[in-house]
Amino acid sequence: MISLSNPLDQPVRRWTLRRYGLLLGAALSAVGARYHIAVGTSKVLEPMHATALPREVTTIIDLMWWQIAALIVMGGVAMAVAAFRTEWRRPVAWLLGGHYLVISVICIAISYSWFGTPLGLFQWVIFGSLGLLTIWAAWR
Repeated sequence: MISLSNPLDQPVRRWTLRRYGLLLGAALSAVGARYHIAVGTSKVLEPMHATALPREVTTIIDLMWWQIAALIVMGGVAMAVAAFRTEWRRPVAWLLGGHYLVISVICIAISYSWFGTPLGLFQWVIFGSLGLLTIWAAWR
């Protein structure tokens, strides 16, 4: 049992480099989510809705767009929580970091196949960096 009167009985809660890494990932996620929603929506969704694409196509693209926004926001929340709750770190590393790395590979593959260059879809740099940072920072 932990005693409130004896400081030696308290769990150690140090600010480590890995905690800073998770908080950096959370901050980058917040910036990425803001950019995705505020800038990307007007650059991607609004022009798409102005085209004559079938309603089913625009609906699926809308759905995927907002799923990615939710992933970015909730990923940042998970990293922020994992920064302070060590028992969350390994699950966050596997689930979120792994998912971000898979998205990165998909972006590179599609970028090469459609544009012939890895920079056609630069999102792989963002998701790849966040994935590696998350796995590194969350690994105990």
